[in-house]
Amino acid sequence: MCYHVKVNKTKKELENNTRIPFLSNQKFEPKEHFNGFAHPYLPIIKTGQEAIELLQWGLKPSWAQEDFDTNNTLNARVETLEEKPSFRESFNNRCVLVVDSFYEWRHEGRNKIRYEIGHDNELLFLAALYQNDTFSVVTTEALGVMKYIHNRKQRMPIAFDSLPSCEQWLHGEDFVPFIDFSTQREDNQIRLF
Repeated sequence: MCYHVKVNKTKKELENNTRIPFLSNQKFEPKEHFNGFAHPYLPIIKTGQEAIELLQWGLKPSWAQEDFDTNNTLNARVETLEEKPSFRESFNNRCVLVVDSFYEWRHEGRNKIRYEIGHDNELLFLAALYQNDTFSVVTTEALGVMKYIHNRKQRMPIAFDSLPSCEQWLHGEDFVPFIDFSTQREDNQIRLF
């Protein structure tokens, strides 16, 4: 699953790279490693919104009680979005998480080897769903080199290498075609660090 990302560009750099302004004066501090279990606020671009907004990682459905555990909604499996109560109402609330890269670990016996997966020096856009000021990263079955890296859970985020490649995800009227985007991340497009 995808629980660790890198966003080391400043607000200004993110605005320049995407040509999209931040929604407000929200404070954002870039970091080499954001851990989803710390529930950080990260840069998101929502459907129909021409601005970057900071939302908290870990989707909280509108019906959730105060003690709802958002550790269970850091990721959403594309295969079960319509079935899971936690994601059903957010099904059409599409967005992308703007990152430099994400981290996954390969397990070899008792050792864990960290891989950083990015697209050269460019931004990556991870498919996500949002509800109010929270979001969840959408994952799919691991493909190609990601099967090798994420050898235990065999998952990967649905990732796009440019804003134009996100258009169908963000603005598509029919939800079904986005499943094809899971094959967009071919091995030669992924850079391992």
